[in-house]
Formats: sequence, C-alpha cells, structure tokens
Amino acid sequence: MSRANHESRDEKETGRVEAFSDGVFAIAITLLVLELRVPHGADSDILKELAGQGPAFFAFFTGFATIGIMWLNHHRVFNLVRRVDHGLLLWNTLLLLGTTLVPFFMHLVSVSLGHRGDRVAAMLFSANGVLTAIGYNGLWYHLTHPRHGHSLLRIPLDDSRVRDITVAYRFGPVFYSVAVVVAIWNAWASVAINLGLALFFA
Repeated sequence: MSRANHESRDEKETGRVEAFSDGVFAIAITLLVLELRVPHGADSDILKELAGQGPAFFAFFTGFATIGIMWLNHHRVFNLVRRVDHGLLLWNTLLLLGTTLVPFFMHLVSVSLGHRGDRVAAMLFSANGVLTAIGYNGLWYHLTHPRHGHSLLRIPLDDSRVRDITVAYRFGPVFYSVAVVVAIWNAWASVAINLGLALFFA
C-alpha cells in the first residue's frame, strides 16, 4: 500500500474516532438541561420557581463547563493525532465512560445540594472527575510514549505543546481527588472546586 493510501486510511480512522467521541460529548452535554424544570403560572410565580432551582442551575452550569472543557481538551489532543491504535481506542473509551456519567452525577448533585446526602453526591461526582482525569492522562501517556508516540502524533515528542499538555494533565487526578476529600465536609465547596478545575483546564 502506498504512503498516500496509508495516510488516507489513518485520517479516516482518526476521523471516525473523533466523530463518535463528539457524538458522545454532544449527547451528554444536552442531557444536562433535561434536569431543569420549566415553571408555570404568573410572572411572580415563575421567578420564584426559578429561584428555587438555584442548586439545579448551579449543577447544570458546573456539568456544562465540565463536559465542555472535556470536549475542548479532547479536540485539542486529537488535532495532534496522526493515527489511532488499539491502545488509544481503549483509553478513549475510558474517557468517554467518565463523560457519559457526568449527567447522572450532576442530577444527583442538583437534587441533593443543601439536603441530606449532598456530600455523598458531590463525592461521587468528584470521583468521576478522577476517573476522567486518569483517562486523559492514560490517553496522553499512550500517545507520547517513545515506543509508539512518533507514529501516533503529528508533531515531534519534544514539541512544546507536548510538554505543556503533559504538565497540565499531570495535576488533574490530584486536584479532583482533593475535591473528593473536601466533599466529606462540604458538598458546595467540592462542586465549586470541580467548576474551578473546568475553568483551569480551559
């Protein structure tokens, strides 16, 4: 097979993985809004009902920021990918597992914030952040491993972008683990840390 044919096949396979992943991100981020209730009644009642959904809106924006930044980083990484292999597919699947769980844990947080059980809900949401961060680190480690990174990436391994992403991702599991620990004492603070992490990874 000619080099041009190899490159065309690699681009097609990479595009399939990106398209599938984008679909998962799109569905997950859309599911978040389904947890917001549409108020009915007079103008004053509508405002009152919306105000009463404060925790739900806080959870929604946190979940939206979380999935949005996950997609942004996924897109950023795959812009550097030349081709995919089996290991990359496995790590990408683990990453998508964490993505699909975000709406569920966000719903759990939205209905429990300020009530009994909110710390457990925040802990589970943060633990999913740990899982997703491990997925990103595993995917990136696989891409940049000297054994096969030269063939998987479009850029050399000593490129500054490789170094920048490596440094940024390294702290993800640690920071999300901190959010898990904070949830033992305060659910609001734990979820706020998750929101802050989404902004950091932006």
